[in-house]
Amino acid sequence: MSYQKNVAGQKFNILAISTSTGLPITGDAANQTAKISIDSAAFASVADTNPTELDATNAAGVYVFDLSQAETNGDVLTIVPSSTTANVQIDMLNIYTTVELATLA
Repeated sequence: MSYQKNVAGQKFNILAISTSTGLPITGDAANQTAKISIDSAAFASVADTNPTELDATNAAGVYVFDLSQAETNGDVLTIVPSSTTANVQIDMLNIYTTVELATLA
């Protein structure tokens, strides 16, 4: 999937893993937040305060954040998710956006 520059309704997924067991963490959405830097500017909290857990049974540890249109208005989005739960690792993301040719007309 490609991310569109300056377009609403896009999401990003993260995977939360226990550093103690190496297993996915479920039930942790309320403890997770994310910071975003657009084109290497200062970090700010994403508008979606906490993610939604995708499916604790079939996709354990996968959480989904929504991005606002303003949060996609850059060429490179650097996102650093975190959890206040001890021993939870969530990797950072770099998202490169594209512009649809139809939007250039």
